[in-house]
Amino acid sequence: MRAKHCLCVLLLGLLAPPALRAQSAGQITGVVTSAAGAPLPNATVAVQGTELGAVTQANGRYLILNVPAGEYTLEVTLIGYATQTKTVTVVAGAPAIADFQLSVEALALDEVVVIGYGTQERESITGAVASIQSEQFVQGPARDAAALIAGKLPGLAVSVPSGDPTEETEINLRGITTLNGSRNPLVLVDGVPGSLNTVAPQDIESISVLKDGSAAAIYGTRGSNGVILITTKRHEGQGATIRYTGDVSYSTIYKRPDFLTADDYRRLIAEGYEFEDLGYETDWVDQVLRNPLSQRHNVTISGGAENTNYTASLSYEDRQGIFLRSDNQLVTARANIRHTMFDGRLSVEANLLSRTRNNYSGASFNYAWRQALIRNPTDRMKTEDGMWQERGTYFYTNPLGLINETNGEFERRTQRLHGTVAYAPIEGLRFSVMGGITRVSDLSGGATTFKHVETTQSGNNGTAWRSAGSGVDRILELTGTFDRALGDHSVTLLGGYSYQDFVDEWFNADNFDFPTDLFGYHQLGEGNALNEGRADMDSGKSGYKLIGFFGRLNYDWQNRFLFMASVRYEGNSRFGADHKWGLFPAVSAGWRLSEESFMDALPWVDELRLRAGYGVTGIAPTSSYQSLTSYEYGSRFLYNGRWVQGIEPARNPNPDLRWEQKEEINVGMNFALFGERLRGEFDVYRRNTYDMLYNYDVPVPPYLYGSILANVGHMRNDGMEAMLSYDVIDNGSFRWTTSVNWSTNSNKLVSLSNDLYQTDSNYIYAGYTGEPIQMSTHRIEIGGPIGNFYGYKSVDIDENGEWIVLNRDGEPISIRDVTEEDRHVLGNGLPKHYAAWNNDVQFGSFDFSLNMRGAFGFQILNFQRMFYENPTILQYNMLKSAFEPVYGKRLLDYDLAYVSYYVEDGDYWKVDNATLGYTFGSSALGFFGNALSNLRVYLTGRNLLTITGYKGIDPEVSTSGWDPGIDHRDKYPTTRTFSLGVSATF
Repeated sequence: MRAKHCLCVLLLGLLAPPALRAQSAGQITGVVTSAAGAPLPNATVAVQGTELGAVTQANGRYLILNVPAGEYTLEVTLIGYATQTKTVTVVAGAPAIADFQLSVEALALDEVVVIGYGTQERESITGAVASIQSEQFVQGPARDAAALIAGKLPGLAVSVPSGDPTEETEINLRGITTLNGSRNPLVLVDGVPGSLNTVAPQDIESISVLKDGSAAAIYGTRGSNGVILITTKRHEGQGATIRYTGDVSYSTIYKRPDFLTADDYRRLIAEGYEFEDLGYETDWVDQVLRNPLSQRHNVTISGGAENTNYTASLSYEDRQGIFLRSDNQLVTARANIRHTMFDGRLSVEANLLSRTRNNYSGASFNYAWRQALIRNPTDRMKTEDGMWQERGTYFYTNPLGLINETNGEFERRTQRLHGTVAYAPIEGLRFSVMGGITRVSDLSGGATTFKHVETTQSGNNGTAWRSAGSGVDRILELTGTFDRALGDHSVTLLGGYSYQDFVDEWFNADNFDFPTDLFGYHQLGEGNALNEGRADMDSGKSGYKLIGFFGRLNYDWQNRFLFMASVRYEGNSRFGADHKWGLFPAVSAGWRLSEESFMDALPWVDELRLRAGYGVTGIAPTSSYQSLTSYEYGSRFLYNGRWVQGIEPARNPNPDLRWEQKEEINVGMNFALFGERLRGEFDVYRRNTYDMLYNYDVPVPPYLYGSILANVGHMRNDGMEAMLSYDVIDNGSFRWTTSVNWSTNSNKLVSLSNDLYQTDSNYIYAGYTGEPIQMSTHRIEIGGPIGNFYGYKSVDIDENGEWIVLNRDGEPISIRDVTEEDRHVLGNGLPKHYAAWNNDVQFGSFDFSLNMRGAFGFQILNFQRMFYENPTILQYNMLKSAFEPVYGKRLLDYDLAYVSYYVEDGDYWKVDNATLGYTFGSSALGFFGNALSNLRVYLTGRNLLTITGYKGIDPEVSTSGWDPGIDHRDKYPTTRTFSLGVSATF
């Protein structure tokens, strides 16, 4: 009887409708996001031990129905991310919620990396190529793309030497390879040439850096300084999402220099110093600075169906500088649409970008900063009649007058439109056509009012200027790719044609002596100086063309032996008539030892790859027409009773003018151990730049002009790079990944002469102290490195408070007896070592990242100490340290001088960025219904702490140019910034 009853119940259960059966089972739902809170579509969520599972939608959500009650283990997998598991208990009739935050597998072997004109699996790369995804970027507000990867990649030195929000981040890849050529890497945004500021940082999906010649040679004369490939975010999959990210930032000056106050003035006057007490008390630094609030917002709408996907974003940034009236706005609009047809064989893609940057106030904040430092603290801001209080000359002026009475605006508009059509007639064969146009236009103007210093001290009665410029860059690229695997052999062939056309033009004019200041620079012609012939006007136009044919072969045998060869044949209209075309070959090879049978005895080795490469790249002249004879208007002369405009030579022709040729050898290794928990890479390279451009003095006659630009010099760079990453802990609920990287570089100017052109001496002077010292700061010697400081080596101070320095023979003498030959090398402004330590922690719904970086083995010339640490210059304010004994003996009593006492070690270690974030789970998001699928809030601190022995404001100074390592007295001060942000997905 009981058996019949059980059978009836079982039959009823099997025959029951689905709705009734569902009541005896439960559901599992949740959202899968990245560590930064972005939803991850197309992730697979599987219930281990069953056939149940689901794939996340565009908003990262998933739903698994009809899960019997019980305890299960869920596993989430997504290519490029670490697999994660979680235990969940299912109760009949109720949903079980399980959210996941996936971390990027930084060096996943099957990760696809963007390279020149295509992509490649990381495990097959034979050159020095580094790639980083958006999840690994430095968090918090970033001024440009380079700031996102500061300290992340060895060999790429990223620094922020200025607090000016309008300045780009300074980057240097593998040292200085040229004297007069461009030192900037080629930047491509979705394959189109651009800059680090072309796209909003929030819109960037990944960044790849081609570091060595074998990887960059396919870009010819544009690839010598490396190539940065930026890929923007695009929608994948189906469904529509709206994502918002925004933050508010608060900044303060990082370190304020310690100058004398009004109380210090009066104390020192009582001690006998002849300072002037004007009877007031003003903190000039406080008066010109502020603690700015900045904000940025980004809204991205994306969606699509099976064959069509679209992404559109709008970004707004209000970047306030630390100075009064330093207001800057950026608006960026971007759109991308892709469509495929004919079973995916034909695809069409269009990209549109519009970016507008506005900077308000025409003041020179660097000069205002200098004036705020040296202004008498006992002076007042304004006179009784409301005018700015001025005393002395233009070189000693009221900083508030400079800022408040200079009105101006700079506007830059960038529009980019490019599209790609690709067709794959058969499997493995693909043809592509990409074309586009980029327009950049600048419009700026500035005016000073009657109350400004230039009026009260120079009598100009108001000044105004206006400037406009535009640039057009057209590009067309045709490529064909053939990819085929035949047994153990895998071959990829690439061929293409590239054409670029650049045109730039500009106009500027100025005037002064205006009848009123009401119109500023909008009534430029009203100034009397124009009618009197004292105003200036200038205009110009230039252009050039670049054409290249390129090809590449990638070969893989059994996934063990790898080979790559490429060549580019490129023509440039900037070259001389006899050298219009150049050839740039490259070859590299790799051996995956981990695929060999003898490695089976080491099962803990997941990847071990050796690689070596050689490549030739170039640097073209930075200006057009330098190979041609040119003339300029000279003075007028009287001829037959008429004044005739004279013309005189301005440049010699050089039909042999060509590219600087850089040859680079790179040997490297990649490895992954212990289930890819420990990963690393190591590279050694040598770069030789031949035919380096330099201006040489030549006799007149036979030459028309006294100098000529020629390809003669030779420079060498040697270096090493290393990176190590380790998953310290990964138990599902807690993950800690740490990575360190290090690089070193040495530079040598091998030669600068040949049989035809020679330099006048064995060295080049560079840099300048300015008045009143008036000396060069650096000397570049043939056979030596770039960046050597060159001045008098002080060793003591005598009883009169004057410097004792070493002469040419190393003997101590008075500084009063020195000659030019007594100068010495005092250090070098280029860091020998860069290092960084990055940490990412994920604990439940919390995430934390800490980025630290530093530079070592270099010196800094501290201009502030050299100019303002001297108690004899009483007409200006000065550092309090001016009244500290020199060498522990007595006060200085000598004029300003460039001596080694002011050259300091610049080694530093920065806590550059710390970010703490929290991602709300599904239970918390339920309050918003189905509208909100993800919500994350975070707090970020930038430039938090610097460990250094340097006495200046910030040891992170510029390393560009021929005079690296100078901490200028009027450098825009760096800031410490705190940001509160939120990201939400709907």
